[in-house]
Amino acid sequence: MLKTVSLFALLFFINCTFPQDSVITNNTIPQNFLNDTQILVTDFFSFYTEPFRFSSDEWLYTAGIIGGSFLLFSLDQEITDGVGRETIGTLNNDFWDLPTSYGIIPYATVFSLSTYAAGLFIQNDDIRVTGRLLFESLTISGVGIMLMRYLAGRQRPYYNQGEWAFKGFQTNNEFQSFPSGHTCVAFALSTVLAERIDNIWARIGFYGIASLTATARVINNQHFLSDVVWGALIGFGAGMYVVNKEEGSTSEENSLSVLPNFNGVSIIYSF
Repeated sequence: MLKTVSLFALLFFINCTFPQDSVITNNTIPQNFLNDTQILVTDFFSFYTEPFRFSSDEWLYTAGIIGGSFLLFSLDQEITDGVGRETIGTLNNDFWDLPTSYGIIPYATVFSLSTYAAGLFIQNDDIRVTGRLLFESLTISGVGIMLMRYLAGRQRPYYNQGEWAFKGFQTNNEFQSFPSGHTCVAFALSTVLAERIDNIWARIGFYGIASLTATARVINNQHFLSDVVWGALIGFGAGMYVVNKEEGSTSEENSLSVLPNFNGVSIIYSF
């Protein structure tokens, strides 16, 4: 019951946050659905082929981030010993259940699709696009997380086998520690919501609860520090990617161009 109330409360918050004077779509519901499906597929493949379009500077930044995050492996066991508690449960009937639930994929999926459906059927562009971006972010990051987990096969910390217990090519949940799925989901959601609402309080709130999700996973002995850092990076990266793609397409649709001609210049506003 509490989760249902929270879901509708968040939907109501999103509806009230976006401006109401420019949200009514000109397309039909089927047109919007088909357009959104095409955008989702395009963004998915674009995200996973993006490295082939990296510049040398972008590769240097990426290598630096990856290298720095791998240094965390040397701290994993020490941090787990310091803050991890003796539990093997994801939910333990305490405060940390709230941020943990925020990162549970079925809840996140229902929320994203509910947001999208609400915007689609009331023909509110801002809410519909936000719902689509949420689902895109979850889908793009989720595929990456599942593939990395399978390839890495890292054993969870509560088995006490140390930070280097990688077996590779595993589907058993025991070996699904790297990266953290809950953390990825939390940051995939929070990034889209924070950047779409686009104010300091939204960023503090949404990135704050996503950070609490990551903290809960370490405290509950489900993940090492490096697991949640990688989960956060993947979720954040997917969220920022789809938001920036959407903003780029919007700016192309609404643009001011100054073009030379034989009589001087022409100013063209596209919308």
